[in-house]
Amino acid sequence: MTEHLLNTEAAQLVHYTDPRVRQLAEARWRLQTGGTRSDWLSLGKNNPEALIEEARNWLRAAVALGLLPPPAAQ
Repeated sequence: MTEHLLNTEAAQLVHYTDPRVRQLAEARWRLQTGGTRSDWLSLGKNNPEALIEEARNWLRAAVALGLLPPPAAQ
């Protein structure tokens, strides 16, 4: 396996406001619990905060590796 260079600057552009973070967190929660989108939405601000942070970190890793594009400039 060759060593990949990480684009850490692009990864740092990923913040909690990136909609992909909540989408990943929701997908992870639904896979784990078997819950529906309505179930997730009913959690409101009581959603598992750790999943939001985990999703952001995985998204940053994917952007750093070039698997996903960085967020669009706002």
